[in-house]
Amino acid sequence: MSAPPFMKTETFFTIEMPYRERMETRRTVFTGGKGPRCAVIAGIHGDELEGLYVCHLLTAWLEKLLQTSPESLLGSVELYPAVNTLGLDTLTRGLPVFDTDLNRAFPGSSAGPLPDRLAAALMTALSGSALVVDIHASNIYLREIPQVRINQEFDNLLVPIARRMNLDLIWLHGAATVLETTVAHSLNSCGTPCLVAEMGVGMRITPEYCDQLVAGILTVWKDIGVLAPDAIVPETLHTPFIADDSNVHYLNAQTSGMFIPATAHWTDVRRGELLGTIVSPFRGDILSEVRSPVDGILFTLREYPLVYEGSLMARVMSRKGGRS
Repeated sequence: MSAPPFMKTETFFTIEMPYRERMETRRTVFTGGKGPRCAVIAGIHGDELEGLYVCHLLTAWLEKLLQTSPESLLGSVELYPAVNTLGLDTLTRGLPVFDTDLNRAFPGSSAGPLPDRLAAALMTALSGSALVVDIHASNIYLREIPQVRINQEFDNLLVPIARRMNLDLIWLHGAATVLETTVAHSLNSCGTPCLVAEMGVGMRITPEYCDQLVAGILTVWKDIGVLAPDAIVPETLHTPFIADDSNVHYLNAQTSGMFIPATAHWTDVRRGELLGTIVSPFRGDILSEVRSPVDGILFTLREYPLVYEGSLMARVMSRKGGRS
């Protein structure tokens, strides 16, 4: 089936493989008027699937819009659903063979090994966009509420945009905790605004989170002039809390064992409240209790039950401190 005239699929990176095949990495482009260009990227990590479904939802929404109201797309949209194609094919977080986290290879080099070349090609393709949204899931061990993560170096520019993204949390990271070799930091450093959205859990799709993010992306596209002011987009219902280094508390396992949660993810918790227990598969007693250190919001919770001493169990955002 041929693509509609307003939609096309392009190859933005290709490289010869050892056995005569070629690896091609593609994007879907929707072209309307001469307004701003925006992009959504996903699949940088091969075990993170939430962003692929978001790209599907955005494609379906744009196809329907442009079939009935093509003048509503004032700019252009680029969707990159599967940046790390080899990792996605093998359900591997990094790039297979190279054993490299692609999101530690930016800004890359056109003369380097495959990870560097792919990173450089993506930087070239995205540079100059009015906004890039880089979608991640958590790993297989932790579940995250829908959130935007921002380096404090760029918060003045990005926080006003992030507030409109219909997510539940904006987490501002200190500059020392943000790796400069990520695609988001590299794009923001060169003047292309990039938001990092994170939600859900690795190797899974959480449809309600994806719907939530899609509504936020479409709202922001209207704000910046990619979509016409009268374009009808899904209603946004979420106002984010803001967390930073002053009010995020990490809870790590005091012993190895099996974690059994005692409360639901994304809930209000009280200081001293039991969040879960660590038990032994060999004994009938409880080895350790995990309790909230503050009154706050449980925004990260252990998903994979087996833990080692020091494993991250949960994150709680205190209602005191931080920014609002």
